[in-house]
Parts: sequence; structure tokens; C-alpha cells
Amino acid sequence: MDPETFRTAKILIVDDEAAMVRLLELLLENAGYTDLRSTTDPREVLERCAEFQPDLILLDLRMPHLSGVQVLKQLERWRADLYLPVLVLTADMSRASKRAALEAGASDYVTKPFEQTELLLRVRNLLEIRFLHRDLRRQNETLEAQIQERTHQLLEAEKLATMDNLLAGVAHELSSPLSVILGQAGLFAASAADDGVRARARDIEEAAERCVRIVRSFLAMARRRPPERGRVVLTQLLRDAVELLAFELRIDNIDVQLDLESDLPLVWADGHQLKQVVLNLIANARQALREAPPPRRLSLATRYEVQSRRARIEVADTGPGILPEIQARIFEPFFTTKPEGEGTGLGLALARGIVEGHGGAISVESRPGEGARFLIELPVETPPVTTNDEPEPFEAALPVPGKTILVVDDEPAVAALLAEALSRDGYQVDTAANGAVALERLAARKYDLIISDSGMPVLSGPELYRELERRDPHLVRRFVFVTGDVLNPSTRAFLAQTGAPQLEKPFALESVKRVVRRVLLATA
Repeated sequence: MDPETFRTAKILIVDDEAAMVRLLELLLENAGYTDLRSTTDPREVLERCAEFQPDLILLDLRMPHLSGVQVLKQLERWRADLYLPVLVLTADMSRASKRAALEAGASDYVTKPFEQTELLLRVRNLLEIRFLHRDLRRQNETLEAQIQERTHQLLEAEKLATMDNLLAGVAHELSSPLSVILGQAGLFAASAADDGVRARARDIEEAAERCVRIVRSFLAMARRRPPERGRVVLTQLLRDAVELLAFELRIDNIDVQLDLESDLPLVWADGHQLKQVVLNLIANARQALREAPPPRRLSLATRYEVQSRRARIEVADTGPGILPEIQARIFEPFFTTKPEGEGTGLGLALARGIVEGHGGAISVESRPGEGARFLIELPVETPPVTTNDEPEPFEAALPVPGKTILVVDDEPAVAALLAEALSRDGYQVDTAANGAVALERLAARKYDLIISDSGMPVLSGPELYRELERRDPHLVRRFVFVTGDVLNPSTRAFLAQTGAPQLEKPFALESVKRVVRRVLLATA
């Protein structure tokens, strides 16, 4: 993370002892922090927070007027919509005191007298988590804003004709920043020394992965091509989907009933896409049940029809049901009965596209006042036979020592992420901002592998590839493309023609490592 980001971090110090406040200010100033505020009166904390908007609070636990625990409880509502870490400073070593602080919302604690290095490391760790949370929040807000904006544009234009552009545009704009957030969270989790810090980094990583799955669902719908398939256990998929929404279902007093066949055959499908379908159906059922009187029940069932060799998923609710005239249009893109701003009308259209892309079918059965039941049928297909016996993931991610790699990308954050991740694995890594700079690097030094973005100014990835074909043909066998432009027909055609390995943004670092190892071993 950029050192300038830490230098400008806003830190609020709260301690009733002026000498301790001054000591903390000196320590932080010597460490490079420049934007500090302080108070010796805990009653001023809320006012100072509203005025200063701190990124971190250093809070004494024992103070007159208000204790640190009482301050934390006052801050609880103010911190509800954002992650504001609080580092508690306490001379009370008792387990009860530490537990009370953590239960009240403290992010971490340091005991007085404290060791300076430990204090500064905990400050830096909490600030890094704060900034990762902030970046993820901004990306989520950007996603919501772009979806709303583009959906409004489509509703004013030819809806069906431009839906692909909406999905592709949103996915393309978010692919690079999501790659950076996902990768940086993974790197931070791997290097953090504190279990609590690692757990928070993994929370960020899981949230980013959820956004990635949404983006990939958009890409799959807009691309209109067969999904990326693997063996899927439908019963486990349904349990996972229910678990993801368990909290929301519980607070709405919805009883969930599962009737899942234990010997259901595996389905050859894209598990991420099918989970999005089930999550959408559960979310819709939850919203319908909120309008229904108790008891509220959501039922999920699986069946296998031997004669037709089709697996069947049923998602049923005891809500108000669906009117017949609405049932006829329920899977149309942009058709929604929700109030403006609460739905885009894309959820069930995306679900139908995903199910039909798997060779299946989705339908609904409902009568007003008697709830609704959605039925999904999927063919149980035999996976294709392949002679490409890829290594297991834990083997594929092992680095190949002593190799040199050139990363070519015009987005500094993406290039820096790839360089840091690969350097940690022992590779020697250089970066270039475009294909022209990459040619200069290649003229001055030999590289075992080139990882290049496809769309760049000055000289693009495909243009760099063609130039290397002319100058040094053996290098194209060591070429890996990273692209967020897979929906562009010319880009797809070029990548298919070259047969070069490719990584689609947003990517996970483990995927990068597997591809890097595979290419290096193949060209050794």
C-alpha cells in the first residue's frame, strides 16, 4: 500500500493524561504520521469524531467522567456504517477488562507500559485494514452506482438490444480494481502476524470474492457462451446458498426446510453460476415472505428423475403468490414489480439465461395467496474425457525458482500487485507500462515469462505479441495474457488464434501462480 496513504492517515488520541497524549503524538510523528488530533476529555470524543473523521482512535481504558468501554458504546452507532478501528491502551492486565473492551467494539489492545515497536505495528495493521475496507466500500458503491445508471439508460433505450453492453461495461470497469483488492487482501493476510488481523483480511477477501462472482455472472450472461464447468454437488450448493443468507432469513422469522436427496448424481455445471441462481430465488422468496403473516416457510428440495436423467431443484415459499398475468412476464429482462430503486428486473432473466445455458429449464408454479414454487431442471451429463492431466491446485501453485518475469500493464496498481505477489514467490520481476517499454526491457534482458495486459496505450498486448513473433518467435511461447476485455470480438478472436494462456480479470493470485508455473515448466 502507498506509504503516502499511511502518512496522511487521521489518528485521534484519547487519554486523560496530557503527558501520555504528548508521548503518543511524538511516537506517531517520528513514525511519519502527520495528521493527529487529541483530547484529554472522553466526553468530547463523539464531537471530535464528527469534526475530524479519524481513520483510527487510540483510546485509554480508564478515564474520569467516561471509561473507554463507555466511549466505545457511544461510538457503536456512529461506527455502524463504516469500519473505524479503535486501539485500546490499558494498564489493566485482567482478562475481564480486556474482554469488556473487545466486546464493546475495540479492534485491538496494547498494555501499558507498551513497547514502541509493538504499538506502531498494531497502528499500521489497523490502518491497513481500515483502508482496505474503505477501498472495498468504494468499489461496492461504484458497482451500485454504475448498475443504477446503466440500468436507467437501458430502460430509456432498446432494453434487450443493449443489455449485453450494460453487463459487459459494469464487469469491465470493475475487473481491475477488484483484482487489486482481492490480491492485496490475500497478500496482507499472508504476511500479517496477528490472528485477528488475518481474520479481518480474510473477511475483506471473501467480500471481494463475492463481487468477483457477481462480475463473472454478468460476463457469462453477456458472453452467451457455454459456462465454465466442473463437477457440482447440488445438495451442498443449496446448503451453502442457505448459509449465505441465513442471517437475513432468521431476522425475518423465516423457517427453512431442506429436503435434499443424499444420493443425487453430480452435475456437470458452473457451480458459481448455479449458486447465483439459487441465491436470487431465495432472496426473492424472502422478500415475498416479509409481506406474509407467520408462519413463514421457505422449502428447498432436490430430486433425480432416472428416466429423463435430469436433476430437479425446487424453491418454494408460503408467501402471497404471483398473479397469473405477472407469471407470464416474470423471466423477461427488466420486468419487475418492485418499487423504483429496489430492483432492476435482471435477476430472474439472468437466472433463466444461466439455467438454459446449462441445457436446463426454469419455471414457476403459483396461485395468489398460496405461495410460489420455482422449478429448475438440469441434465445430468457425463463430463468430457480429457487427456490434460493438470496437477492438483496445491502442486500447481508451487513456484519455479530462479526465473525472470516481465509484467506489462498500464494500470500501476495491477502491475504492482502482480510484481509483489510473484516476487514473494522468489521470481525476479520487472514491470513495463505498455508494449513499447516492454520491448526496451526485452532488448536489454532475457526473460523466462511475459505477462501482458491486452488493452494498453502506445503498444497493446496483441501488438507486442505480433512484434515478438517477428523479432524473437520463441518468446511467444512464454507469453501470458491478462485481459478484462474478453467480450470484445476482436480480442476474443486474437486470443483464440494465438492459443496463448490467458487470465481474465478479476483474477485470484492463486490462478496467476498456477498459470505461471504451467508455462514455465512447459518452456523449460
